[in-house]
Amino acid sequence: MSADNVDVQYLVQHNVPQLIDGLVKQLVENKPEKGAIFGFLRQALMRKMMKFGGGTGPGANLDCCATNPDNYKVIAECAGGRLVEMTLPAGKGDLPHDHPVHYLYVVTGGKLKLSPPPGHTEGSAEVEMPSGAAMVIPPGPHQVTNVGTTDVKILFVEPIIGGEPASLSDFVSPFTVMPECYKILAEDDDWLIGKMTLPMGATDPPHSHLDHLVYVCEGDGLTIYPGKQIGDEKMEVPIQPGMSLPVPAGHHSVKNTGTKDCDLIFFEQKPKPGAMMKFGGGTGP
Repeated sequence: MSADNVDVQYLVQHNVPQLIDGLVKQLVENKPEKGAIFGFLRQALMRKMMKFGGGTGPGANLDCCATNPDNYKVIAECAGGRLVEMTLPAGKGDLPHDHPVHYLYVVTGGKLKLSPPPGHTEGSAEVEMPSGAAMVIPPGPHQVTNVGTTDVKILFVEPIIGGEPASLSDFVSPFTVMPECYKILAEDDDWLIGKMTLPMGATDPPHSHLDHLVYVCEGDGLTIYPGKQIGDEKMEVPIQPGMSLPVPAGHHSVKNTGTKDCDLIFFEQKPKPGAMMKFGGGTGP
């Protein structure tokens, strides 16, 4: 078989022509401005790689950010998923849409009507979503109405298919070395929602993270010391409430060099079994 035929077989096997054709159709339909084309294609590709709940009900396989661009916005993303901010004013509702399994944190709570509620395919339920709540939500389409008296702001991460976390040897969990500052709020086998509370002037011990997405609730300045030990190398990071950013896997220590206590929410991929084992190596059997 010729090299050209091998290449064609590879492309067909992985449905690449259909994927590209779908992206081109979306590009032609939406016609984003020249400077926004790359970002549009990146988001379209990410949506194709998300495992929605599906089904046949209203909103099935429809991306929340595409159907409700005023209420759902991508504020950060990494190789494994995207961080979405949902804002829903009191008395307002969104259009039907779908989600993969997602990891949710309530910034500003309120009362929501979910149609259908998580894990169901019909009906509706009114639920109180208190500020600070965190949970893992199963996949599926739904529609949300704010039936309370306060505007609601919610963060959630939607993972993508095949977004494997980077491996990292000598992993040191922040939840182990400084449990008074790091708490797990919710988790499953794939992702966790964590909270870091670091008092002004405090420094945490060296620790490790896999790829994660961070949201700043409070604070105005951090200094990062990269590596497994605190050394001379450092990076000052100005922060402010409402800021979001992706952080790659690595080892570091963090000092609160701001003028107030720091509260961060982070969504972190978890290692696959055996992904971070450090073998002895060598050349023997």
